[in-house]
Formats: sequence, structure tokens, C-alpha cells
Amino acid sequence: MKENAQQLIEQFKDRRVLVIGDALLDTYVIGASHRLCREAPVPIVDVQDQEDDCGGAANTALNLAALGAETTFLSVVGKDDSGKKLLEILRQNKVLTDCIIQDKTCKTISKKRITVDSNILLRMDEGTKGTISARSRRTLGMRLKKLYAEADAIVLSDYGYGVVSEEVLETLDKLRNKEPKPLIIDSKDLSKFRKYRPTAVKPNYEEATQLLQLPGLLHQDRVQQITENGQKLLKVTGATYVTVTLDEEGCIIFEKGREPRRIMSSPQERKRTIGAGDTFISALTLAIASGAKIKTAAKVATAAALVVLQKEGTVACTQQELKSHFKEQPKFLRNTAELESRLETLRQEGRRLVFTNGCFDILHSGHVKLLNQAKALGDVLIVGLNSDASIRRFKGEGRPINALYDRVAVLSGLQSIDMLVAFEEDEATELVRRIKPHVFVKGGNYLSEHLPEAALVRELGGEVRFLPLVTEQSTSLLIKKIQEARTAGVSVEESKERERYA
Repeated sequence: MKENAQQLIEQFKDRRVLVIGDALLDTYVIGASHRLCREAPVPIVDVQDQEDDCGGAANTALNLAALGAETTFLSVVGKDDSGKKLLEILRQNKVLTDCIIQDKTCKTISKKRITVDSNILLRMDEGTKGTISARSRRTLGMRLKKLYAEADAIVLSDYGYGVVSEEVLETLDKLRNKEPKPLIIDSKDLSKFRKYRPTAVKPNYEEATQLLQLPGLLHQDRVQQITENGQKLLKVTGATYVTVTLDEEGCIIFEKGREPRRIMSSPQERKRTIGAGDTFISALTLAIASGAKIKTAAKVATAAALVVLQKEGTVACTQQELKSHFKEQPKFLRNTAELESRLETLRQEGRRLVFTNGCFDILHSGHVKLLNQAKALGDVLIVGLNSDASIRRFKGEGRPINALYDRVAVLSGLQSIDMLVAFEEDEATELVRRIKPHVFVKGGNYLSEHLPEAALVRELGGEVRFLPLVTEQSTSLLIKKIQEARTAGVSVEESKERERYA
């Protein structure tokens, strides 16, 4: 996934995306507060700084550009200071703004937040809300007709301020009927887009429960509640895919005729982050436009949202930051500190851990088959490798044939293996205690009563699985064949051919 994700993200720079939606200016007044006002029981904020950022659909456009896409923004702003600031920020971030309408009859929507120690004390909203002028609506339709042909995907980011009007939707529908393109929609009320057959929609938990008229729940109860109602969401929205975002609980993907699929996330320290949903939908759009399957697209989108959740304010995830998130980590962990660190992350993400152990001295097809089957039993496959000294103790002198680091190099090339860790002991019980695997796997030639690791796994609440072996495939048999062939003066290949036709 990591290598494929990096290749996918690299393609983002070749994508052209048209964003249609409401442009907002987010302003943050940053201050300190140590006193209360005499006139009223409210804090006094000493202003230290002020930041202006893109909000609403403008932030989606900015995120798409940050991820490398050629991004055109179709929207309406007022001919005022807030509108000018917004246009300037967009241009600085390489968003194409030539098609944004500056309407003197409206006032740019702006949201000013007063913050102290990353906490928002107050938000003040101003600007024209509701329908925009008839002239601006006509102009939006005309510009949409010209821009549609050049786009690889369309994003509708509807905040309910009038840009995503019936006229715009009807024009877009006619264009898609002639030339189908991915349409990704983000809106607080997705039901009104049902007849336009969106490719994907992205409600958060609150929006999803409102759509379904369900009560809001907490934590894991939310996952079960949404999972049980996924098909209803598909019906209500008319979308091919519905991805419901659940903050630190990741997201759930729904597709007609398929079981729900969940993408795990990592718990993050709560920061003053605004617009992680815009980041998610931007990465989701680019992945879909680049040909990714929905599960891969959702994984990439979840990773992009994680990047911005580690920042403050209305922020974006850059293409390089997203690629770095998927940077390949070494499979071989050299010490317990590395192992514990990796395990902590995996547990936070709720991953299902599979563990097996062995010598893996001369890798053969039986090993590969067993490891592939083991990986299919969970999310992460961890392989414990006997050290050279421990192999010599129970296999005798002359073993291993391949030293530890040679075995690590070969096993690291297998896609099924996620982590490799060596152990010096005769048994892998100490590793089992540290890893606490959900599943422990061994070949069918072992008996449970002869494996102290198996008893410990069960004691820790895990499952033990014995998988069938490939007949006549083992390291010992390979060594024996090599020795016999050498004695007979024939090559290993010739020896195998003779066996095949004997």
C-alpha cells in the first residue's frame, strides 16, 4: 500500500479539478487573556496576532492545489476587503481565480474567531447569506459550461450560501450526461443532490445521522450505528460511494452490493484545526480521478486528514507531506524500543496483529504460501526470526545456511510481511508477551501441546491457527537434495527434473 500510495499521490500533479462552492474568509484573532472585564463577566483578550485563511469551498480548492492538482475555483465574492483578501490568498496558493465572480451586490462571507491558547472563545460571522443575484447565477452557469471540458473531476462544496444553486446543478447535470466525469459532493444536506448521481459523498457523523434522522451516539456505538444504516445512506444520497468520516475512528465506506469497509485512523491530540473534512474530500477526489479504487482513495484521504489534524488553524496538506506519511518504514526492527513504538501506533489504530516465528533459513514456496495465508488473517503480519545462535542450538553446527541479515534481506522483499524482529531465545514467548497478537500462526507439522507460544497466546486472549503445509517442501529437505545432488555430481535443477519424471 505504501509504495502504491506514493505512486498514486505522484499522479495528483497531472489532475485538473474544478471546485464549485461558497467562498469563505476565516480570520483568527490570536490573543492572551488573564483578566475579566469590569462591565460584564467576560474575559479581556489582549490581541497578539491575526491570521486570514481560506474557508469553505475556498479551503477545498486550496487543499487540492497544495496536493499538486491544477485547481480552478468557481465561486462568488463581494467587491470588498474580505473578498480581496480571499482572492489574494488563493492566488498565492496557486488556485486559478479568473472565474471567481466579484459581485458588488453581495458581501463576502467571513468568520472571525477569537482564540486564546488554541481555544476558540467567540466566533463572529458576517456577509450575504442565502441566494446570490440572478446575474451572478447566470454567469456561474456560463462559466461552468466552458470549464467543465477541461476538468478531470468536479467538486461541489456546498455551505448553503447560494453558489450551488438549482441553475448550476441543472447545467452540471446536462454536462455530465453528455460527458460523464467524477462528481464529489460535500454538503450538510446531501439528500438534495440525490437525482444528480454523485460519484462519492462525504458526510461526517453528525451530517449522516441528520440525514437518517438518527440520534447522536458516542465512540464505538457510532461505528455500529452507521454501519447498520449504510445502505440507507446510499439510497438517500444516490451516490455510488458514501464515505462517512468519524474523526479519530477513521471512516466507513459504503458501496451498493458490498459489505461496509472501515479505514482506521490514529487518535490525535485535539488542536485548533478547522477544515480537516475539506482536506479529506480533496485527497479523495484526486485519488478517484487518478483511477484508485475507493478503499485506496479513502486510505489516502484519511492520511491527508491526519496530517492537518497535527496542525492548527485552517490548514492544508501538501503533496510532499502526504507522500512522507506513506514513506516506507524498514521492516526489520533492531531493538525492542522500535518494536514497542510501532506496536503502540498499531494498537491505537485498532489493527489486527498476526504473529508467526521460525528460522526461514532457505526460503521456499511453502514459506511464501504460509506467510500469504497468515497475512490474510489480519491487518499486520509480524515475523519473529530465530537468531543465528538459537538456530545452531537446536539445528546443530552448519546451520543456519544463511545468516540473520541475509534472511532479513530476503524476507523483507515479501509483500505479505509488515515487520521482522529477531529473538535470541529458543522460544518466542517473550515476543508473544510484547506483541500480544490477535492470531498466532504455525505450520500444520506442529502440535499445539509442543508450542509454549500457543499456550501463551490463548492465555492472552488470542487465537492459534495451524495452516496446511506444501507437501515435500522444507529447508531440511532442500539441504538434503543439494547434498545428494552434489554427491551424485548433478545440479539441483537436474535432480529436480529426474524426480519429476521418475
